[in-house]
Amino acid sequence: MLKKKLKNFYNLLINMKLTGFSQKVFLDRYSLKDKKGNPIEKEPGQMWKRIAKAVAGQEKKEDGKKWEKEFYEAMKDFKYIPGGRILAGAGTGFDVTFYNCFVIPSPQDSRGGILDTLKRMVEIMARGGGVGINLSSLRPRGSRVKKVNGFSSGPINWAELFSVATKDIIQQGGTRRGALMLMLWDWHPDIEEFITVKQDLLRINGANLSLCVSDSFMDAVEKDADWPLVFPDTNDAEYDEKWNGDLEEWKKLNKKIIVRKVVKARKIWDLIAEAAWKSAEPGVVFMERYNKMNNNWYWNRINCVNPCVTGDTLVNTTNGLETMRSLYKKQLPFQVVVNGKNYLSTTVKLTGVKSVYRLQTKEGYWLRLTKDHKVVTTDGEIEAGKLKLGQKIKLNTGGYFGVRGTLDEGLVLGWLVGDGSMKKDVATLFFYHDEKRELAPRFALMVEKMVEGEQIVARSYPIAPQYVEKENKAVIESVRLWRIANRYGLTHDDKYQVPKAVFEGSEEVQRGFLQGLFSSDGTVVGTLEKGVSVRLTSVSRILLQKTQLLLLNFGIVSKIYENRRTASQRLLPDGKGGSKLYNCQSYHELVISKASLLKFAALIGFLQQKKQNKLKSLLSLYHRGPYKETLTATFLALVEDGQEEVFDITVADIHRFTANGLSVLNCGEEGLPPWGVCNLGSVNLSALVKGGSIDKKGKFDFGTLKKVVRAGVRFQDNIIDMDQYFFEGIRQTQLEGERRIGLGTMGLGDTLIKLHMRYGSKESLTFINKVYKLIRDEAYQTSVEISKEKGAFPKFDKEKYGKGKFIEQLPEDIQKGIAQKGIRNSILLMQAPTGSTSLMANTTSGIEPVFEFEFVRKDRLGERVMRHHLYEAWYKKHEKEMKEGKIKKPEWFISASELSPEDHVQVQAAIQKYVDASISKTVNAPKTHTVEDVKRLYNMAYKQGLKGIAYMREGSRAGVLERVEKKDEEKTTLPQYSVKPRPMVVHGATYRINTPVGVAFITINTNGGTPPEPLEVFINISKPGSDVSAMAEGLGRTISLALRFASHLPALVRVKEIVNQLQGIGGARTMGFGKDRVRSLPDAVAKVLSMHYSLESEANHEHNAETTVPQPKLVSEATQASLIQQPPESKGLYDLCPSCGEALLAHEEGCKKCYGCGYSEC
Repeated sequence: MLKKKLKNFYNLLINMKLTGFSQKVFLDRYSLKDKKGNPIEKEPGQMWKRIAKAVAGQEKKEDGKKWEKEFYEAMKDFKYIPGGRILAGAGTGFDVTFYNCFVIPSPQDSRGGILDTLKRMVEIMARGGGVGINLSSLRPRGSRVKKVNGFSSGPINWAELFSVATKDIIQQGGTRRGALMLMLWDWHPDIEEFITVKQDLLRINGANLSLCVSDSFMDAVEKDADWPLVFPDTNDAEYDEKWNGDLEEWKKLNKKIIVRKVVKARKIWDLIAEAAWKSAEPGVVFMERYNKMNNNWYWNRINCVNPCVTGDTLVNTTNGLETMRSLYKKQLPFQVVVNGKNYLSTTVKLTGVKSVYRLQTKEGYWLRLTKDHKVVTTDGEIEAGKLKLGQKIKLNTGGYFGVRGTLDEGLVLGWLVGDGSMKKDVATLFFYHDEKRELAPRFALMVEKMVEGEQIVARSYPIAPQYVEKENKAVIESVRLWRIANRYGLTHDDKYQVPKAVFEGSEEVQRGFLQGLFSSDGTVVGTLEKGVSVRLTSVSRILLQKTQLLLLNFGIVSKIYENRRTASQRLLPDGKGGSKLYNCQSYHELVISKASLLKFAALIGFLQQKKQNKLKSLLSLYHRGPYKETLTATFLALVEDGQEEVFDITVADIHRFTANGLSVLNCGEEGLPPWGVCNLGSVNLSALVKGGSIDKKGKFDFGTLKKVVRAGVRFQDNIIDMDQYFFEGIRQTQLEGERRIGLGTMGLGDTLIKLHMRYGSKESLTFINKVYKLIRDEAYQTSVEISKEKGAFPKFDKEKYGKGKFIEQLPEDIQKGIAQKGIRNSILLMQAPTGSTSLMANTTSGIEPVFEFEFVRKDRLGERVMRHHLYEAWYKKHEKEMKEGKIKKPEWFISASELSPEDHVQVQAAIQKYVDASISKTVNAPKTHTVEDVKRLYNMAYKQGLKGIAYMREGSRAGVLERVEKKDEEKTTLPQYSVKPRPMVVHGATYRINTPVGVAFITINTNGGTPPEPLEVFINISKPGSDVSAMAEGLGRTISLALRFASHLPALVRVKEIVNQLQGIGGARTMGFGKDRVRSLPDAVAKVLSMHYSLESEANHEHNAETTVPQPKLVSEATQASLIQQPPESKGLYDLCPSCGEALLAHEEGCKKCYGCGYSEC
């Protein structure tokens, strides 16, 4: 009975009822669906239960239930709301990512590089993620492109491509377009075009733009100094390989930078302010300040750091052992081999010139790599620079081979290296004692077959051993073999090596090479008591090291002992029957022992019967077989080895590969912004205010805030271990790098209303400081405690992390805790957009105030006044008093548009002090705000310590909904208009233009006059009688009717208004890009009218006095003119929602969201 009551009580808890758009957002976006798309979860409690169980699954088994309860309690009643991707994906079993936004590397400055970036963007957006891309890597407009003998169109035109893909192609989950942020640095020569491009409403309307501003630029603005616009020298021989958009990195390489133009910094600053005033873009990010305050300053700059290996590294592939450099030259994906299994790898990338180190092991295995490259040890994955003496590094065997080469070829090359000579014109093989009879004739036949066809003169040159009885030896000499050996890389000066063709050759050629080498220079030594071994001696350590790698491909482990005999003079035969002292080099020894002896005997063996029998007989005496051995090498040292080019790859599934026999992780790109992610969750502050009456001041629950913050930090840390990591770069940066989380807030606007505080007032700023300081301190303290339990983030450096500017502002006890225990997450706090999730929770977005308290909703039921839910509760109580004028709306009911822009900045600055990452917020300004006001506001934002600012002036973007205002009761008598008759004769011009629905022929007729007065428009398209043709005719008649109305407005003004109405109308598809883009038939008509009447000339002249407007021509013979449309003045605050069509789309937090259906662009 008690159990049943508890169950019923639990059901009551989870069955929280939602209404209105809160319910719609929950059911549409976040509720678990069946195969038909119908919601399985009907109440949010069911969603919380699903998520809590899934995330708690990352804890220890014995702690799972405890944390499931903790996470559930935090989410209950929407106190803590995870990011949208977590809400929709956690616990569903679907293959999805839990991260909301991604920053991918700047595109390589080539068509292929740009399209690669586009592909990455599409893949991320298809999985529901937003994307940020910095386009500063692309050369400016007009730059010479030698490869195609042309000129670059610049990053702005390529931005159009990303915008089109985002707006017109990608639909995230079928509910919204992708979210895209494009950025450009303040030094780029095309910065002026980037700043002003969105004043043309037809361009880049599928992306938001932000300008990366440096401290040096702001200093130049302050001093009214010159500002050079620069770009790397694209003629540099290494430009394609080493330029990645990071000007500071380019400077460090001592590369040339060309000044393309010098302008006054204030001119650029004025342009930024004017563009923001006109079109609310671009936003400004104080990027240099962001880097200075970055907790990961010591390893994680704007551009990526690449852990890599050198070009001479041998990689086990399905085509044998290939060097990184040779794989790079192929520029093709390939299959790597790890312990006998193959995995797909990307093409090899050259990542630049870096400091490299030589990793040395006790057994002789070695690898040259960057210090931060991770190797796989028995203790886990460890950076090379952090390896400790004696740690065991895992070895990988191969088992795959190429297809070229025969056993005989391998035997000859192996014997030549082991017991042969390469003179300046002939190759010689030597056979001593029994070998001269047992092996010399066989090798003569093999060499003859091998050199067949190498002769210069068409005659037979038989190969036969030459016996030297005095020295008890036989020799085989061949000029043709010398030529072949030279092609394999064996020379007079250096024959002690394993040829590249052998490493990449077939199993037979590799086996033959090893058999020939060991037979000529190898021995079998030892006893059962002391141990049996096969040994290979050589004066060349490099030969033994490469032979060691070849053996490992057969699964044979070996060890190299250096300087077995030191360099000295020795008495040796002089070849004349006597002896003399000779200077002898030191020699080294490769030893095969233990279980690898069995593999050697079975897979390689000796050619001499005597040696082979000795090995087999000794092995047969073992009763239990030789001792087993582990596939590991013992770390000895990491030694600086200069600077050179380094390379990287990404391997699917296992994310590791074999490099010189050692198991290493992917090289993948690490850093921020490349592959940085948003791991989001928000504390709903409004849910923590206690009190039931809107007239009574509420009380904020700081105790519950602490509990929710602690649960949120642990929750989001677990998410890092749950993600699928579709891109290896993200895995490297997040899971194996910084373990970044982004705990933020929502509902601040509603919280202040409940506490009867005016947003932006001194009282509210005091409260805000207290709340966000508590969040910061509790979050960092929790991350320290988790670090003690689970370990610090992989890139943690106690000394360097503690010197971060943000870390130095933390309380001393937290700083001491970090120094002693580490910290689990490098970055913890972020104020991200909360459009959809705040709508579901029925609270204000992020740290924004209430957008508007009253607005009109138009639907099939007519017009209705809708009110914010808190204001509605107050209004119902005081409606009569309000109408009688006895009371006014309290000051705490203040909307975004009623606040001064300075109030917005003050609140953002107060919060920024306690946020280690970024803040998403829109600074709203009234229509009366001027360009000078914008400049003052931006300067204020910089001086107040903000990391960025997004500005929105009322009327800078077209709105369609008016505020609720008093209506004029007086009736207005509208003038009556008549239609002018059509004259007998008219004159005109016909244009041909391609449209998405076919080729259109548009005729514009005039009625004489100076200038000619527009009269009518005819539109012919498609086959007569078709629907398209009918609609085209109807559009033409409607335009003609508008032109023929008798009106006080001049005909040219009416044409302008028609153009304004038609241009930009989009259909199912578009044609062309940029200024040549045609979105629909109405858009095409607008373009033709604009060209015919040169309507674009005034707008172009305003922004660029040098622009020449093309005269109207047949479209097939002319380039369509750019149309810069000034946004019409509007009394409205809302846009039309692309999802439901309602006029309830508000611009907040640098984003758009619909208050009608819950649609959000973020």
